[in-house]
Amino acid sequence: MKVSLVLLTVICLMAGVNIADAAKNEDKFTVRFRENTLVVASTRMEEARIYSMQGKLLQKERGNFAEFELDRGTYRLFAKVNGETVSRRIELR
Repeated sequence: MKVSLVLLTVICLMAGVNIADAAKNEDKFTVRFRENTLVVASTRMEEARIYSMQGKLLQKERGNFAEFELDRGTYRLFAKVNGETVSRRIELR
């Protein structure tokens, strides 16, 4: 009886860890290039904005997926993910 209770407890704890890991994976924020297009995605992203280095807003996208066509140069990406603003410097050579 005690062995089965211990085993059940271990299984429940392991299931809890797996559920927590799955929840973390949903929050992944990815920034990738596809040719001259910047692709930004996260299941928890509310919006993404791309700025020139001089601070001019170039484009704003709402939702959990955004694509920005960029020329060579340096840009600033801001994304609101899970209630927090994430910033990345983007350089296209």
